[in-house]
Amino acid sequence: MTTKILIINRALTKLGSERLMSETDNNAASRAIEAVYDGVLDNLLRVYRWSFAIKRAALPALVEKPVHGYQFEYQLPADCLRIDMVTDNIHHDWRCEWHMPVPRYQVEGRKILADIESPLYLRYGARMTDPSIYDSAFAEAFACALAVEICESITQSSTKKQAALQAYTTAISQARQVSAIERPPIQQQETSWYTSRL
Repeated sequence: MTTKILIINRALTKLGSERLMSETDNNAASRAIEAVYDGVLDNLLRVYRWSFAIKRAALPALVEKPVHGYQFEYQLPADCLRIDMVTDNIHHDWRCEWHMPVPRYQVEGRKILADIESPLYLRYGARMTDPSIYDSAFAEAFACALAVEICESITQSSTKKQAALQAYTTAISQARQVSAIERPPIQQQETSWYTSRL
């Protein structure tokens, strides 16, 4: 089972640094990791549709209405890092038919403005802080990303940073391939921008 300390120690090992005994160790390595851990994790979870980090929600409309342009406002879930799909149809999914209309919506701050009557169905990439649910390939890519971020402060070596970056490039590619295999093909939603490019 993957744990936070295992990911941290994997990152430190890649840099030739001493491993931590626990997450609460108070040394330069632990402080460097702690400073970047959450940010690196959120970024990795946001930039790709990891199968273990996909969630669905039915959002109720807020009492507050948009000033103009849309009829309803919806609050994004607190753990939402990326929106994958917004729809007013509970059966509308990634493998939807091309002729199904895509509802008009806009993300502003932490709200979705839309002309969709409640509920609004959302599929999204979520913040996942429990390492025990991470795919092993993702955990490896995450450790590599941490190694890249802390390399300068730990090693003061540009050569080691280049090696860490190369390891990250390989690991993230492999993790994306594994995650992609577990999901069906995604059809591009027909937006005005997309159809104008056809």
